[in-house]
Amino acid sequence: MKKIFTGSITFILVVFNGLQVTITTIIIGLFRYIPYKPLQIYIVKVNEFLADYFLYFNSRIQDLMHRPTYDVFGEENLKDNIWQFTTLNHLSWADIFLFCYFTHHKTTTPRIFMKSELWWLPITWAANIALAMPYVKRRSKNEIMKNPKLAETDRNATLNACEIFKLKPTNVCGFIEGTRIDHEKYVKSKSKFKNLMPPKVGGMGYTLGVMPYIEYLTDITLVYKSRKRSFWSFLCGDMNVASVTIKSYKIPENLRGRDYINDSDSREALKSFLELVWKNKDKVIEEEKKRYGIKSVF
Repeated sequence: MKKIFTGSITFILVVFNGLQVTITTIIIGLFRYIPYKPLQIYIVKVNEFLADYFLYFNSRIQDLMHRPTYDVFGEENLKDNIWQFTTLNHLSWADIFLFCYFTHHKTTTPRIFMKSELWWLPITWAANIALAMPYVKRRSKNEIMKNPKLAETDRNATLNACEIFKLKPTNVCGFIEGTRIDHEKYVKSKSKFKNLMPPKVGGMGYTLGVMPYIEYLTDITLVYKSRKRSFWSFLCGDMNVASVTIKSYKIPENLRGRDYINDSDSREALKSFLELVWKNKDKVIEEEKKRYGIKSVF
């Protein structure tokens, strides 16, 4: 009964916090469409400030309802004055809450490239209006083969959408594994890593192609002591013991601004870079498993 109460109240508080900041930032974000660059930058900064406080209050909700024991290592690697791509291993729907618990006010507001097909969802158009998160049209290989110009057209549209990010430090986020890990997916992936699926170059490669000014990869490793992984388990406080390890890597110049769709050599170079990062990440997870006395993280 206590867990149901904790989960329900946590959900209500998170939803209320989300609604009030969403409504506020959408109203302010509408002024971003006035074609005056200094005003547009100012509006984005104001909404980033409000988004940071949304994340701050989510963290305080966790403190109030869950009394978490989170250990963080490498917090000094969090910076808000750099252009960066941030990735984390994907274990649960709750990962974003743990990630943001430590990163709010320490990095710029996390951004993602949103699928244009989901424009109709309130959360996606709210993010687009309020925080200038760009829509991306994802084409299949067959579509591009039939009409190669589509790839260039979509890329130019994304470049235009990202123009504002040249003007201020930006943090683009993505799950390089591509999906949440579980035992079945891990086995199918035939991974050479003990705790991770192989890194996929697609998302990060696309980002580096349209945003060559991104200089750093911020890698965040999450490990939960509990075996539970559902969002309801998080809301009930069952995942309140975890560790967060943060590392920063300078992205080599030769990996930035490349055409990862057509250049196989660039894809292999980025894959090699990410596999070195994954090797270090795998070691961190092994150490945390021993510390928590657990056999697996998924």
